[in-house]
Amino acid sequence: MNTKPPKYSIIIPAYNGEAYLPTCIETITSQEYSDYELIISDDHSIDGTREYLDALEYKNISIIYPPESLSMTEHWEWALSHAKGEWQIFVGQDDGLQPYFFQLADRLTKQAKEKGLRTIMSSRAYFFWQGCEYVYGDIAIGYYAENKIKIHNFKYQALKALLGLQDYFELPQMYTTALFHKGLLDEARSKQEGKVFSCHPQDANLAAIACSLEKEYLKSYIPLGWVGSSPKSAGMAISGSHSSLSSEQDKKTSQKLKKEYLVKVSKSKLKYHEWAGSFSFGSGPLYFWQALLMTQHLRSEKINNRIKSKLFKVIFFSRILYEKKFPKNKNKNKFKIEEFNKLLQINLCNKKGVFVIFLLIAMLSKPMSLVVKVFRKMRNLLVRDKIVLHINWRDDIQTGMIKASKQVDIKIGAKRWF
Repeated sequence: MNTKPPKYSIIIPAYNGEAYLPTCIETITSQEYSDYELIISDDHSIDGTREYLDALEYKNISIIYPPESLSMTEHWEWALSHAKGEWQIFVGQDDGLQPYFFQLADRLTKQAKEKGLRTIMSSRAYFFWQGCEYVYGDIAIGYYAENKIKIHNFKYQALKALLGLQDYFELPQMYTTALFHKGLLDEARSKQEGKVFSCHPQDANLAAIACSLEKEYLKSYIPLGWVGSSPKSAGMAISGSHSSLSSEQDKKTSQKLKKEYLVKVSKSKLKYHEWAGSFSFGSGPLYFWQALLMTQHLRSEKINNRIKSKLFKVIFFSRILYEKKFPKNKNKNKFKIEEFNKLLQINLCNKKGVFVIFLLIAMLSKPMSLVVKVFRKMRNLLVRDKIVLHINWRDDIQTGMIKASKQVDIKIGAKRWF
């Protein structure tokens, strides 16, 4: 009997995902690879998910059910406790893995081992399920890949995420596009009373863990997975504007999902740092900062003091104010100045200082943004060894994640990258 742990643990936390799970699972089980375990944990779904999962028959799949209904982060902790693989990754129920995932993962894990690295990530490829148009427009698929691998510095990339220069999910966060070594997760457990997670939201928590315990990470510019967005995505329910939905039924569904999510967070045993205000305020940099505050046992006192300092807070909250005043996504929830003022008050933050730096950021942001856009366009024009796939729903109403995967597979095969 072979008792050797699998090389990969792929974990799917599910909740009322019957409409998306079959596609997600197919992107994994259809690949010719066997050294993995697929753990699917269903958190008391009521839409037929459990019946669908009970009927699955694959030797690599384990179906588990938590004993009680959990918040999303606690559900992830419970599901992760069952994983045995050397490298571990979460995949959302509306996400998927690329058709070459295992080939690329084998290449990356080999390089990571050679360089002594325990975190791996890739660039992101997007699939937008129908029903997301009110937030993301008509786009169905956005895939961009370059055949290169680089090592990145965690401190520099984490600082960019804190200052709103990039989203925290551009950091390794073990979610659809990032693999964590079991040793890293075990180290986090040993320093946090046997738990990996210490706060909400779970992806920001994982990014904070990686940044705190590692100096560098390996990044592939070929995507490992499909980052899916669907009407059932918690992120859309929390940050999207319900008023922009076209039908009353969609508004009710989205509002119900948001309420359900926030109620679970409020009842959770995990805390949300008081300095970050209300969880529903909905700011990426703020989520990441509070995750760092909640993982202080993983870092030195010197670094902890820096992210708590008065100077840092003034700069940080100036960026939060700019993000809220000039959101990239026009369908975000409306900014409430009262909530922001409470944040400043809780953090004993100088309002005048925040406003002065906010004005400076506002003055410099547009010209800097234009420079960055021009630079990226010029760079993309110069890159020859790349693959681009962009599809709108109006151009192909029959498109889907499996069909997109096949198209990507053909393009990858033509390039002979593997």
